[in-house]
Amino acid sequence: MRKKITGTFTVMAVILFITFIAYTSQIFIIWPHITASTSLVQSICILAPLNLLIIMVYVHYLLTCFTHPGSVPSRYAYVEVKKSTHTPRFCKTCNNYKPPRTHHCSVCDQCVLKMDHHCPWVNNCVGYFNYCHFIRFIVCVDITSIYIFALLCCRLNDIVQHHLHPAPPEIIFLTLNLMGLVVAIIGVGILTCYHIYCITTNTTTIEGWEKGRSLTIKGMGRIQHVKAPYDQGIYENIATVLGKYPFFWLLPIPMRGNGLDFPIKVGNSLHATSSTTQLNRPVSVETFCQSLSLKVHLYLMLPL
Repeated sequence: MRKKITGTFTVMAVILFITFIAYTSQIFIIWPHITASTSLVQSICILAPLNLLIIMVYVHYLLTCFTHPGSVPSRYAYVEVKKSTHTPRFCKTCNNYKPPRTHHCSVCDQCVLKMDHHCPWVNNCVGYFNYCHFIRFIVCVDITSIYIFALLCCRLNDIVQHHLHPAPPEIIFLTLNLMGLVVAIIGVGILTCYHIYCITTNTTTIEGWEKGRSLTIKGMGRIQHVKAPYDQGIYENIATVLGKYPFFWLLPIPMRGNGLDFPIKVGNSLHATSSTTQLNRPVSVETFCQSLSLKVHLYLMLPL
C-alpha cells in the first residue's frame, strides 16, 4: 500500500512539473513576448507545434504509466532450458516458467515480458508492451524541452540586449524554468541516448548490464566475445518497437506481438560449446542475459 501511494504521488509530481514548465513559460514569458513582436499568424505558427508536442508528452507518459508491460500467461509451457543447470527457466515466486528475456520484478511482484527496468517515475515496469511508449515519451520530452528552452533564451537575450525591466513574475518564472529545463535536458537527454543505443542494438537495460559484465571478463581473456542474438540491424531493431514507418514512430501506436518469442539473426545465436560442430549449429532461443550470466558463473568457477 505504501509503495502504491508513493508511486501515485510520484506520477502526480511528474505531471505537475511538466504542466508548470509548459504553461508558465507560455503564459508569463513566451506569449506576451511573441505577440508584442510578431503577428498573430506567426505567434500561432510558433505555439501550435509547441502545444502539440506538450500533448504528445502527456499522452506518451500516461500510456507508459498505465499500459501493462506484459506478464507470463498462466500455465505457460516452456521447453527451453538453462545451460547452467539444464532445467527450464522457472520463477519460484510466480510459480511459472519464464519466456526468453523475461525477468521477475520485485517491486511489481510479477514476471515482466522483455523487462527493461522498473521506473519509479512512471510507477510501472517498462517491458514489452509499454517500452515503445516510454521511448516516445523521453524523446518528446527532449524535443519539447529544447523547444521551450530556445524560446526562453530568445526572451532572455532580448531583455539583456535592450536593457528591459520585465515584471517580477516573468523574472521568477524565467529563472525557475530555465533551471528546470537544463536539468530535464541533461537528465532525460542522457537517458534518451542510452535507450537509443538499446533500441538500435535490440537489447534491454538488464541485458546491457549483463553485457557489461561479460565484456569486463572478456577483457581478462576468460571468455570469448558473444554477439547479441536479437540484433537484426538498426532499422529492423527500431521497427520491432516503433513500427516499420518512420513517419509514425512518435505516434501512440500500441506494441504488436506477444512478447513470448523473438527472432534470432543468423550468425548471432548463442552456443553451449566452442566446438566447430556446435558453433555452426543454431540452437533454441535463449535470453542474452542468461547466457552472459552463465559465462560469469563459469568464470568464477575457474581457478585463478
